[in-house]
Amino acid sequence: MIIDQLRIVGSPQTNKVMAGELSRLAVRALGRRPPEPKKAGTGQLLYPFDAGLAAVAATYLRTGTRAVWDLYRSDAQRLEPLYDDLVADVAADRRKWLPSPARISVEVRRMGDFAAGERQVVGTVKNAIVDGAAVRGIDVVVDAERPDVLVVARLDDDGSVVVAVDLGGGSMSQRGWRAAHGAAPLREHLAAVLLMLGRFDPRTDMLVDPMCGAGTIPIEGLLMARGAPRLARPARPGIPALDGAWPDERPLFGDSTPVVVGNDVELEALVAAKQNAAAAGVTGEIVWRRGDFRGLDTAEIEAIAAERGRRPGGLIIANPPYGERLDPIDLRLIYGALGDWCQQFRGWRAGFLVGNLDFERAFGMRPRVKKPLSNGPIRAYWYGYDL
Repeated sequence: MIIDQLRIVGSPQTNKVMAGELSRLAVRALGRRPPEPKKAGTGQLLYPFDAGLAAVAATYLRTGTRAVWDLYRSDAQRLEPLYDDLVADVAADRRKWLPSPARISVEVRRMGDFAAGERQVVGTVKNAIVDGAAVRGIDVVVDAERPDVLVVARLDDDGSVVVAVDLGGGSMSQRGWRAAHGAAPLREHLAAVLLMLGRFDPRTDMLVDPMCGAGTIPIEGLLMARGAPRLARPARPGIPALDGAWPDERPLFGDSTPVVVGNDVELEALVAAKQNAAAAGVTGEIVWRRGDFRGLDTAEIEAIAAERGRRPGGLIIANPPYGERLDPIDLRLIYGALGDWCQQFRGWRAGFLVGNLDFERAFGMRPRVKKPLSNGPIRAYWYGYDL
């Protein structure tokens, strides 16, 4: 069956923030809001396929992990009928998703319940696309190193095989600037999710990360505020249907002047943060500070704000340690100290992603919102506060 939808994939519990970010980007880039998406679980959005919206998502979206164009669906349970379904669909399809000639690579995901191994599914999908395209006079070869188009086959929640084109060229969490990771890195797309959950508004908010580590939150905050492309040099698939839809590579909000502060007690972490900032092209645009967060007081923040011509106030975000490398008592003391430190920032908002249930009690304040939000394999929570 031929289908035609744009699928945005992210971490569980991020549907709302992904839809909100994509709407903001579409209004700026396209001058229109996208339609209300259908939700597939808690971490996927489905839109009617629109070339402009697809190109904007693949270029600018920071809260998602994948942007794909779903092309075909098959209810086949075995390889032979899957091949037959796909050959017929590709041969009948007049959408220009394949260049001519075309180099493709095929990947599979979530195929564990299908009655064949992954390599067999890859071979079947590849052969079906090659044979179906040949009916249309399109030559297709497999080139895993330099494909024009990355094709992805997956088993959907209802057991159907869905074949799609990956518009982002792989995981969209990778930005290309993070060479230095630090001890417990936060994935880039998840940092963007935290900024959306914290309602970061760079027009009025300062952004302060008191435990910045390798700088993921401050760097993402600055780039997201400007609507910068996800990649410095976007890797665009060779899809003729999108040729006229790709935006240029300028930031959508290039006039934004966010004030961002990153602090960490570890020198090694700050060295990594500055290296990452340089790779991201934002050297000198983030205020980096070394020291215990308890020494960063409102007077210093007010001085930074005055230097940048801004009023103090805004958002504190951090991804504090969860306890893998600290004694539980020391960890609770850190959480308590963080709560005490936040007390001085009256009128600010604060948000923390923490995978330790001791945090809420030790922090000492009742959160405005507590939301489950996994950090990779770690079950964590987002705690949002109005200080």
